[in-house]
Amino acid sequence: MSEKLFMIVGSFAMKAGVDKGISVFRVEKENGGLVFLGHFLKDVNAGQQCPGNLPGMDYITNECRDGSGRRGGGGEILTVRFSAGDGTPEVVSRVSTLAPQPSYICLDKTGKFAVVPHHVSDNYVTRIVKNGDNSFQAVTEYDDGALVLFRMEKDGMPGDICDVYLCPGEQREDGYHEAHLHSAVMSPSGKYCIVCDKGTDRVYSFRLDHEAGKLLLADCMQAIPGSAPRYSAVHQDKPLFYQNHERLPLLNVLRCDEKTGRLVWAGSVSLLEDAEMAENWSGEGPADLVFSENGKYLYASVRTANLIAVLRIEEDGTPTLIQNINCGGKNPRGLCISLDGRFLYSANRDSGNIAMFWIDDDGKLHDSGVRTEANLPGNMKFVQTC
Repeated sequence: MSEKLFMIVGSFAMKAGVDKGISVFRVEKENGGLVFLGHFLKDVNAGQQCPGNLPGMDYITNECRDGSGRRGGGGEILTVRFSAGDGTPEVVSRVSTLAPQPSYICLDKTGKFAVVPHHVSDNYVTRIVKNGDNSFQAVTEYDDGALVLFRMEKDGMPGDICDVYLCPGEQREDGYHEAHLHSAVMSPSGKYCIVCDKGTDRVYSFRLDHEAGKLLLADCMQAIPGSAPRYSAVHQDKPLFYQNHERLPLLNVLRCDEKTGRLVWAGSVSLLEDAEMAENWSGEGPADLVFSENGKYLYASVRTANLIAVLRIEEDGTPTLIQNINCGGKNPRGLCISLDGRFLYSANRDSGNIAMFWIDDDGKLHDSGVRTEANLPGNMKFVQTC
C-alpha cells in the first residue's frame, strides 16, 4: 500500500456552543494543495497536536476544564489513528491529564515520555477555613499550574502519569498571577525540557530523569513583566531556544547549558519591520514558531498585525528579521511547513482559512494566493500513513 499524507487541522475556541474538533485534508504532494475529507470529533477543543510514535498516529490535546461529562476533572490527551485509505480518524485512547486546559504535548527524544503543560484558567474558589483557635478565615484557591509527565507504552499509547510538577503563581501589586503553562520543548540532547509560563512571565528548565521518571527543576528565568512567554522553538544542533511572547512582538534567544540546564539570555530581536508599531504595540502578539528543515530560517506568526515574520538564523545562532508578509487572513495562530520544505501554511482562525505560501531559496515567502476553508483553524500537523 502506498503511503498517503494528510494534514490534521485542530479547531480551537474557548467559548461554548461552537463546533470544534479536527478537520482532515489530503495533501497533494505535487502542488501542496489541500483536499477536504471531513470534520470530526466536534466535542474536542483541539488546542495542540504532536505526531505519534507510529505511522498514522497523532496526539491531540482536548483543552477543556470539564472532562468525561463531569464538572471539573481537567482535560485530555487523545491518541488518534488515521485510516490509510481516506484519513478517517479512530480514537484509540482518551487519557485524563487531571488538570484544566492541557495546552501542549511534547514527546522526549526516546519516545518513552510525554510532557504535558496546562494553561489552566483564571477561576478561583473561596473556602471558609477553621483555624486552630476556632476562628474562621477565607482562603482563596486557584487551579494548579501543572506540568504532567506521562510514561508512554510500546504501542504508542500514553500510560500512567509518573510525575507532576506544580508551578507556583505569584502575588504582585496588580493582583495574583496564576501560572499559565503554555508550551514544552526538549533540548537538542533530550536531557532538558524548556517550559514557558505566560501567567507569571517565567521560563523554566527541567531535567528529565529517565530512570526515575521524574521532572527535576534545573532553572527558572524571569521574563519581562507582562510579556507572557508563549512558545519556544529549539535549534536542531545548537543549545539555543527561540522564545516568543503573547504580549510583545519580540523574539528572545535563550541558551541552555547542557550540563546544568541553566538558562542564559543571549539576545532579542523585534518581529516587526515597522518600528513605530513595535514601540506602541497592543493586543495579541506572536503565536507560533516553526523552523525550516535545515534550521537556517525561523517563521513566526504575529496575530494582531496579521503577518508572518521571517528570520534568518546566522551561523552563531543570531536571528535576523528579513521579511514581514501578510498572513492571508485574520489571526494567524498555527504555522506548518510541508515535508519537502517547499510550502508554508498559515492557520488563520478568525477568517476561517489556511493560506499557502511558497518558500524561496533565501527563506522568504511568496503568497501563492491559495486559500482553503477550515473551521476555526488553530494548529496543523502532517500525518503520514503507510
